[in-house]
Amino acid sequence: MADENGTRDAGGTADGDERAGGGGRAPGPVGGPQRDPGVFFDRLNPDMCVVTAVAGGERAGCLVGFASQCSIRPPRFAVWLSKANHTYRVARAAQYLAVHLLTREQRDLAELFGGETGDEVDKFARLHWREGPAGAAVLEGAAAWLVGSVLHRIDGGDHVGHVLDPVQWGGEGPDGPLLRLSDAVGIEAGHPAD
Repeated sequence: MADENGTRDAGGTADGDERAGGGGRAPGPVGGPQRDPGVFFDRLNPDMCVVTAVAGGERAGCLVGFASQCSIRPPRFAVWLSKANHTYRVARAAQYLAVHLLTREQRDLAELFGGETGDEVDKFARLHWREGPAGAAVLEGAAAWLVGSVLHRIDGGDHVGHVLDPVQWGGEGPDGPLLRLSDAVGIEAGHPAD
């Protein structure tokens, strides 16, 4: 499975453990062949985004591949943060998160937020950003962004989903195709997936 930095778990199952009797393969249709879940997950190529969080005097941000609109009326957006990284630890106490879309030409931002860890580096010292609602950190130059209040947190395993109610948004950045998982595969994760 892809982690938030676009790397895939080397194991046969989503969590890397082999299932008893299954040899690491998920069961197929009843009476059908067993298939590795990679037949599904390996075909995904989601948009990547940078999520920033501010709480308790700390700022954090990471590259995320698990994010999607999750409601039309009312509009809602969900981002999933790895429990292993610094951004998740800050986001647990944050009331607002900012989500930033990047274009393929903004790979440098993807490398900063995906390849470095806030445990060791102040990522925000290297770029321009401004305060949004409730002190949220909004990156200047992102293709598009939204700030949302956190309505729900959902434990999904090694990631926690944050359902956001958008309160402010913009899009002053460059046009062009958005950065996707396939564009970010070579970024070495600042934190391991577990």
